[in-house]
Amino acid sequence: MGSNAYLNRCCPGCNSKSSGDTDVRSEIKAEDHDFEFLIPYWNGFFKEKIFFSYTHCKNCNLLFAPIFYSEDQLASLYAQMPPNMDVVPLDALRRTQYEYFLELKKYSDLRGAYLEVGPDIGIFTKNCAIEGGFTDHWLFEPNKAVARELGLSVAGKKFTIIEEMFGFNTVPDDSIGVAVMIQVLDHLLDPISTLTELHKKLDKNAKLLLVTHNEQSILRKLLGWKWPAFCLQHPQIYNPDSITRILEASGYKVNTIKRSKNYFEFGFLVKHLLWAVGIKLVKLPKFMNFTVGLRLGNIITIATPLK
Repeated sequence: MGSNAYLNRCCPGCNSKSSGDTDVRSEIKAEDHDFEFLIPYWNGFFKEKIFFSYTHCKNCNLLFAPIFYSEDQLASLYAQMPPNMDVVPLDALRRTQYEYFLELKKYSDLRGAYLEVGPDIGIFTKNCAIEGGFTDHWLFEPNKAVARELGLSVAGKKFTIIEEMFGFNTVPDDSIGVAVMIQVLDHLLDPISTLTELHKKLDKNAKLLLVTHNEQSILRKLLGWKWPAFCLQHPQIYNPDSITRILEASGYKVNTIKRSKNYFEFGFLVKHLLWAVGIKLVKLPKFMNFTVGLRLGNIITIATPLK
């Protein structure tokens, strides 16, 4: 079956054809195997690592997979995916996302309506609901299992949960003061299309906050092809230059791009480093279960729509 079963893609950043070169690949290449073979590798860390090979676009420098899952294949895989928050301890997630929120506050007065794609249980949402003055909260979250907790995160304010990831037609044009996508853009087959559609919903002073993986990060350099962001869920992975080009092509001006501070359980980081050098540990001592804040693998971008 192999690559004939999958989508053959031009660069999603500039529509250039792939040069055919491979910059990052796993020992077992996903494109060499059929869909059913890959299903067990879709979820989780610390198992045999398989992903679709990545290449840097010669025109815009975006790292993308020229062969990847189709829309229908992705829909079936995401339907059986566990909640996003299962991987990292909740305390670390709260601290990480509050750091993101503090960065947003530097650039936004937190007014107008609020829109978030993929909020899960609403950790970031809660910060905005409590400290912001938003008139409404539009929350695009297809996971019905988190709907109750997500609703509670809005702290009694007006909100609407839409059980899909995109399709912003229900949101009034020029109404959104803040839009947020945390670890969402890495998953999109056509990021420019989504960002362009979202653009219509933002008011002229709105801020768009994005958190994405950074393929030029310290952690990526340390772990090589075993970096966790190289996985079956990411059709492309950004760097500061390529995400700037994507946003400009979608009608935005970048206000800031910087390495984000993320909190991790120290043992989780050690386990990844050991895994990368071939040491596979199931358990680590409990004294390693403390949380540490580091600027290692992600970037946070804040942009304004050009109107």
